[in-house]
Amino acid sequence: MASETDQISANAGARPEELPPVKPPSAGFIVQLFLIPALIVMAIVAVWALFGKLADSDNDWKQLATELGSSNEHRRWRAAEGLAQLLRNEQLAPPKDDQRLATNPVVIESLTKMLSESLASTTITDADIPHQEFLARTLAILEDDKKTLPVLAEGMKDSQNIEVRKSSLMAVASIAGRHFDRVTGYSDAIARKEPVPPLSERNLPLTSPTISDAAVLEQLRRSAQDSSPVVRQLAGFALGNVSGPESLAQLKVMLNDGNRQAQANAAVGLARNGSNECVPALIRLLKESMKPLVYQPEPDATPQDAQQAEARYQIEESQIARNCLKAVEELWPQIGADERTELRSVIGQMKDEFFSPNVRQQAGELLKSIE
Repeated sequence: MASETDQISANAGARPEELPPVKPPSAGFIVQLFLIPALIVMAIVAVWALFGKLADSDNDWKQLATELGSSNEHRRWRAAEGLAQLLRNEQLAPPKDDQRLATNPVVIESLTKMLSESLASTTITDADIPHQEFLARTLAILEDDKKTLPVLAEGMKDSQNIEVRKSSLMAVASIAGRHFDRVTGYSDAIARKEPVPPLSERNLPLTSPTISDAAVLEQLRRSAQDSSPVVRQLAGFALGNVSGPESLAQLKVMLNDGNRQAQANAAVGLARNGSNECVPALIRLLKESMKPLVYQPEPDATPQDAQQAEARYQIEESQIARNCLKAVEELWPQIGADERTELRSVIGQMKDEFFSPNVRQQAGELLKSIE
């Protein structure tokens, strides 16, 4: 038997062609060895940088507020976007010391001034419109009605771009809704993690509007009668949050609007304010939401046009149905016996026949709760 030394010598004298071939590493092996660990490290660094950035937000907002006055348009808009992001971060994680940017006079003055000057410009370009929309929506976060509402009233005027008007209306609705929830005790219940009080315990209807800016109230009145259905829809939604006798009177008129979504927003707004005068409209809207689409194609319409029209119809009617069912649920204790009987029948039919499974489920749950 050959010794261990002889075997090692034999291997050492082997010819090169007898050795196992050397293969280059595969791409997958390189990815596993280098790229994946590198990505993990980069992700850790990015998270660390993000938290460091948020921790240093006190310095950030001051610099951003300063840059809003820059002569460089791109720097101004980048600063506005940065401030908006800080404001959204505050909504998700309010500061413990309650020194919020949403109430900071410098931030409020900077953003409102920027939108006001943009709206007043006589040389507005297509590129300016998205900026104005963005600023109008950002003003909804700020908590200084005396500064924000006059600027939003300008944004709501029919002389402004339709998209800017829509964003301004949504901002007003958001501000009014925030006040409405505070006045009616909804916010307090949520903060204490308690059940939301029923309508009968929310001091409804309110005797005065949740916002008092005369210019905004006038623009809301005009928007409720606008030629654009979308503007009327948003006006109805905002009026429900503004509340007060005049707003409710406008909502009652809008129950007969030529647009179903405007009618639905008016009915839901009245229900939100504890008025059961909207119940006949809710019953009618729920019945009509189950009807099939009557499509009248244009001469050059394609099959895709018909499909898109059907899809839009189902989305819109599902939203109307869901909102109206929610309104019925809140109003149920004060609905009369005859209307209750009719609603039970309609809701039962929706539970079985509505084209959207989500609406069928909602109708079924409502039917159980009211029975």
